[in-house]
Amino acid sequence: MKTTSGSRKRSLALVAASVALLAVTPARAQSAPSSPEPSAPETPAPAASTPAPAAKREPTAGDLATARTALREGLALREKGELEPALARLASAYDLVPTPVTGFELGKTHMMLGHVLQAHELFKKVIRMPPSMEESTRSEVSREEAARLAKELEPRIPTLRLKISLPPGASAVVKIDDEEIPLTGAETTRAVDPGPHEIIAKAGDGPEETVLVDVAETEIKEVALAPTWVPPKNPVPGKTREVIFVRQTNPLAFVGFGVAAAALVVTTVSALIYIDARDDAKDKCGEKFCPPSLRNSGVIGANSVIDTSFQGENARYQLSGIVMVASGFTTLVFAGLGIFGAARPVKERVTTSVTVEPTVGLGRLGLTGTF
Repeated sequence: MKTTSGSRKRSLALVAASVALLAVTPARAQSAPSSPEPSAPETPAPAASTPAPAAKREPTAGDLATARTALREGLALREKGELEPALARLASAYDLVPTPVTGFELGKTHMMLGHVLQAHELFKKVIRMPPSMEESTRSEVSREEAARLAKELEPRIPTLRLKISLPPGASAVVKIDDEEIPLTGAETTRAVDPGPHEIIAKAGDGPEETVLVDVAETEIKEVALAPTWVPPKNPVPGKTREVIFVRQTNPLAFVGFGVAAAALVVTTVSALIYIDARDDAKDKCGEKFCPPSLRNSGVIGANSVIDTSFQGENARYQLSGIVMVASGFTTLVFAGLGIFGAARPVKERVTTSVTVEPTVGLGRLGLTGTF
């Protein structure tokens, strides 16, 4: 009996402990949201069931500090009524650290400026952000307010209904405020912000058609577009435009080699004359002795006996030697000038061509075609 009584007491104690544990657990769960609210946007963290993309970069300590400063400055400017500067600062904070707080405050500023479409899209992004494990109360409130305002803004977004008239088989490109939009047929709807907008339509190679419209909140405005269709020119098959490089020969090469060639001819002729005159002198004088009348035939004295035939040979010998030396020197100088010019062509000239053919001519090598 004592054993049975002890077992009952232990069982009652275990039941009491279990009841106490169940009572404490809800109390702890309810006290969790009362954690202190941070004064700056926290780092966004994905939920446990939703893995973060591998390409997403986690914000650094510098990003967090800069975002806090930009958020505080943006809110202060907005309180003063300076909405445009506030928008720039809040956009900087959101770009650095996209959290529910920065996204909501940026969307709210867009809404105050009348950008209902942009504000609506930002609020939608805030709603889609997965809650972090340590999300603050401020982030929860921002998420709830974003959901409420997104629902209010949706019916206020204006719409442009574009009706495009084109001949069968034609196509067009339409831009709204320099942004090309996809066309879904003869009629395309596009959500825009309230205010003025510029619509540009172009069909093929035809002229651009420009239409200026001003749309208000909740308005659905129809815009008729009828750009002039001009079929685009078909490219020439098999001939593609390409970039070629043309090098022009330096003119010094032509001058140098031309003069050197002429001087070489003169040198050759004068050398032949020089050798012939020297052989004639050897025939008349011999190898070692020449009579005074022949040796001094270049100088005419009062009583000298002159051999007129040898006098002519002597003059031819001397003149051909001088010409040979001068023309040989000229050949060397201008040949060097030609080599210098050939080694340094004129700067390269880049041009585009459709049809190019190589050409070879006297002293030139290049390409010709339609440039």
